[in-house]
Amino acid sequence: MRGYTHFQTRCFSYLFLAGTILLSMGIAGCGSQKPAQTEQPQQQQGPKRYQLAGRVVSVDAAKQQLVIDHGDIPGFMMAMTMPYSVKSTDQLTSLSPEDQITADVVVNGDDVHLENIVVVKKAANPAKAPASKSSQPASSKPPNL
Repeated sequence: MRGYTHFQTRCFSYLFLAGTILLSMGIAGCGSQKPAQTEQPQQQQGPKRYQLAGRVVSVDAAKQQLVIDHGDIPGFMMAMTMPYSVKSTDQLTSLSPEDQITADVVVNGDDVHLENIVVVKKAANPAKAPASKSSQPASSKPPNL
């Protein structure tokens, strides 16, 4: 009887080990994703567009870039201040810091840029150059010679 029990224990151990290995392989296989297949539908759908509303912080025509302080962009990102590129410098000519704008954020893979930029409110006081010395009031003391 003792030999039979030893045989049963050994068979049970082998079956348990084989079952554990198969279960581990099954779980590992279910968790893997195929990135190449998940990216293809995104590219086939074409660019996605999101509506942006915000304030122009700065304009850099040389880099074809705007820095925008914007609110939440539903389905894309939370509110933040960040740079956005534009495809043409013509879109930048009418923009000044502090302008309130709306625009389309166009996302096509890694390419993110703004289109259809509309100024909804021009800046009240566009940035002015610092006052020169000649425009400052004269002091009551004579200059030291």
